[in-house]
Amino acid sequence: MPGLSRRSVLFAVPAAAAAIASPALISRATASTPHQSPIDIHRQGAVVSPHLPALHVHYPHSLDLDIRYESKDQGQPDGCEHRTAEETVLAEIPEGAAWVTLAGVRYNLANFHFHTRSEHRLDGHQFPLEQHWVHLGPNGERLVIGQFITTGGHGGTLQDQALATVPEECAEDVRLHGANLAAALPTDLSTFRYDGSLTTAPYSEPVSWLVLKHIREIKASSLAHFQSRFPDGDSRPLQALNGRTVQYRPQH
Repeated sequence: MPGLSRRSVLFAVPAAAAAIASPALISRATASTPHQSPIDIHRQGAVVSPHLPALHVHYPHSLDLDIRYESKDQGQPDGCEHRTAEETVLAEIPEGAAWVTLAGVRYNLANFHFHTRSEHRLDGHQFPLEQHWVHLGPNGERLVIGQFITTGGHGGTLQDQALATVPEECAEDVRLHGANLAAALPTDLSTFRYDGSLTTAPYSEPVSWLVLKHIREIKASSLAHFQSRFPDGDSRPLQALNGRTVQYRPQH
C-alpha cells in the first residue's frame, strides 16, 4: 500500500474487515459492549476447549531485525525525554518472513514488541514483562500472541537479545543479526483465547488474543535494561471482561 508502513496498516484496519476472523477461534465482540484488552485471565474460569484449532508456528531460525524505540511524541520539544504508556520497543518483521496458521488461515507476523509490567494478568498476578507477537490475516484480521516474561533465565533467548539492545528514544535503530524467532516461542503452545482489542490507541476491536500459558524466563539484567527506558511502565490498565468467555486450548 503506497505511503503506508505495515505498522500503519495494522492500526488502520476497519473493524468490518477484521470482524471476519475465524468464528471457530473466538466469539466476536458486539458493537454495544466494549470488548477491550487487557484482561485478568483466571485459569479456573477458563473453559477447556480442545476442539479449537491448533496453533502452528512458522518462524525462521535466523533473521536480521532492526530494534527501534517506537516514539509517540518525537516532534515535541521534550519528546525525546518524555515517556508515555503508548511508547514501546518494536521490531518490524519483513513481509512473509514469519507467520502462524490457525484453521488453515495464514497470519503474517508484522511485529513484536514489549510492555512493562505485563498488560494481561494470570489469576491476578502481574508479570514483570509481556511480549506481543502481532499478526495480520489475509483480510486484515488481527491476531496477537501474548507471552508472559519473568526473570530467572540464563540468557541467550531472542527476548534477552532484543531487550539488552533497546535503543534510547530518538536514537538510531539497533541491528539484531541472526535472530532466532523459531526458538522464541515455547514448544508448549497451550493458550488462553478471547476476543479483545489493541492495547494502544485507537484500541480497535476485534483482535483475536492467544495468551500463552508458558512463561518465558530471561536474565534480570535484560529486564532491567528495558525497564530503564520505561521507569513508569508502558502498559494499559486492566479492562472489564463484560461477559466474555476465555477459552483454554491445551497444546503440549
